[in-house]
Amino acid sequence: MEKKRILWIDIAKALGILVVLMVHTGKSFGLASFFGGMFYMPVFFVLAGMTFRCKNEESFGSFARKKARRLLVPYFGYSLFLFLVFFVKNDLLAGQVSGKSFFPLLGILYSRNCLFSAGTPDNLYFMQILNAPAWFLTCLFVSYLAFWLLMRAAKGELKKALYLDLFVLAVSVLVHYLCPVLLPWSIDCALYSVSFLLFGQLLSQKNLVEKLYGRPLPLLALAAAFAALSFANGSVNMSVADYGHSMILYLFVGGLGSLLAMELSVFLEKHTGPFGKACAFLGRHTLPVLCLHLLVYSVIGTVLGLLGLG
Repeated sequence: MEKKRILWIDIAKALGILVVLMVHTGKSFGLASFFGGMFYMPVFFVLAGMTFRCKNEESFGSFARKKARRLLVPYFGYSLFLFLVFFVKNDLLAGQVSGKSFFPLLGILYSRNCLFSAGTPDNLYFMQILNAPAWFLTCLFVSYLAFWLLMRAAKGELKKALYLDLFVLAVSVLVHYLCPVLLPWSIDCALYSVSFLLFGQLLSQKNLVEKLYGRPLPLLALAAAFAALSFANGSVNMSVADYGHSMILYLFVGGLGSLLAMELSVFLEKHTGPFGKACAFLGRHTLPVLCLHLLVYSVIGTVLGLLGLG
């Protein structure tokens, strides 16, 4: 029997993907871009943690296969589709097929935008066929597996899970600062993001989103803290392991931003009727939007250019 979907969770996903669409236009929308950039990736990890359930009868292999069907099958499907589009367009039709034509396949396997951190001279860029946003799917897959192991070791107890998460977080920090390359499938970022999943599990078990809703003073205090910490930490880009000035500080920034986005989502569900339902519809289809929006942007840009409007 299919579980009943929670509307505001889908709305929160929509808010996240809308910020993704906004940021990837390449244009600045001022504070909307800045603050949106603080939560638009963490919110998906937090929501994943909220809906995560560790079933005693479910084996690690069964859980991994389930998440592979949900995340890896679409990842490779959309990525190979984009590879074929650009292979035919740029190489096959132009009669310029060479070894370099198949380099994007390595990018699909490595599933990381680049080999070194952002700003590194002569960096090696892997995901050059407008598939860069899909890094999130393999990262989330690895995060799910690590979180399953953590929650099973903690026997579902949040206090034990917190202690174990501190160890996982320490490992992710050490890898970030000591490893010279960005790891495939965003393993380094996935370990870091386990903390966001645990935060989501905490929100779920304590029912904190619903408890905070309708309490303006605590929400204003959280919003003020989010704004102050965001300015203190600076801009981030999780896909290339850029966490701003502090990896630890960004956990608070990303967590607070995600919580506030969820509170806004509850408001939209309760008070905006059809608009909230439209957002929820978008939230249920974030995966194809995530994987294909850069291709759509490219097509739109080409059409506008041909019309002299670009």
